[in-house]
Amino acid sequence: MIIKIINGLEGGLRIQMKLPELTRRNQVLLVIALFVVLIPSVYAYDYTQNNPRFCTTCHLMNPAYETWEVSAMHDLTCHSCHETDMVESLGHVVEVLTKNPDEVTKETNIDNSLCETCHASNDSQWLQVAGTAGHEVHIFDGVDLADCIDCHGQRLHVFEPPEDTCIQCHDVETTQVEVLMGTHCVSCHDFTATDHELIPIDQTCLQCHEEQDSMGASFPADAHTDTACKNCHNPHEEDPFPDCASCHTEVSGLHTVDSHTDCTSCHIPHSEETLRENCVSCHVDKVDHYVPVTCSACHGFS
Repeated sequence: MIIKIINGLEGGLRIQMKLPELTRRNQVLLVIALFVVLIPSVYAYDYTQNNPRFCTTCHLMNPAYETWEVSAMHDLTCHSCHETDMVESLGHVVEVLTKNPDEVTKETNIDNSLCETCHASNDSQWLQVAGTAGHEVHIFDGVDLADCIDCHGQRLHVFEPPEDTCIQCHDVETTQVEVLMGTHCVSCHDFTATDHELIPIDQTCLQCHEEQDSMGASFPADAHTDTACKNCHNPHEEDPFPDCASCHTEVSGLHTVDSHTDCTSCHIPHSEETLRENCVSCHVDKVDHYVPVTCSACHGFS
C-alpha cells in the first residue's frame, strides 16, 4: 500500500512538473497568434486611415482622388481634413456595399477651426491667413460672415475660389464692377494684404492706373492732394466719375454759365494741361489772345 501511495505521488509530481511547460508553450503560441492577427490589422488600419488610395476602392471617389492628387493639399491625407470616427466610417462602407449609390451621399462639412490648425498656426510650411485683410473681415473678426469652405470649397479639391464667389454675397456691387471695370473684386480688394484694410488704398488703384500718378496737376497745387481715390471715384456705382459739386457746393462767375457747368469740360482730371489750354480747346479763336496770360486772370470763374 505504501509503495502504491509513493508511486501515485511520483506520478502526480510528474504531471505537475509538465503543467508549467505546457503553459509556456501556449503562451508562445498565443503571442504568435497575436502577431499573425495584429500585424495585418495595423497595416490595414494604416491603409484605410492614412492612404488616400483606399478611397478609390469605391469608384465614386476617383474624381475626388484625381483632383486631390494635383491640388495644393496633395501632401495631406483625406482624414487630415475629412475627420470621421471608426463607427461613421464603417457605416459609410456598409452603405456603399449594400446600396451601391451612384453619387456621393455624405455631405462634406469642414469646420473653420480645422482649417485654422494649419492656416492660422504660424507654421511657415502653410499659407498663413490670420492678419490678412480679407480673412480678418470674413473669418477672424468674430462676425462669422462665412465658413472657409464657402469660398474655398466650391469646386472639388480646387481651393482657389472661382471668380463669381463674391457675387454670391455681394451681388449688386460685384456685378456692376465686373461689367463696368472688367475686373474681379480681388483685383482691388486684396484678401491677403497685411499692410492695410480690405478697402483699396491709392497704391492699389495706381497698380493699374499708373498714368494717373500726376493726380491734381490740373488743379491748384494744393488741391486734392490730401484725399484718396475712393473719395472721388466709387467703382461700385454705375457712374464711377466724381460729382465735384458734392464738395464744391458754392459756384459763381463762369461756373454758373450753362456751357461751363460740366466740371470736366474745363478741368481735366489727372492732367498736366494748364487752365488756358483747357479753355482754348473750345475757344479756338482765342488761341493767340494775350498769350501766355491764363484766361482766369481776366475772366473770373468766381
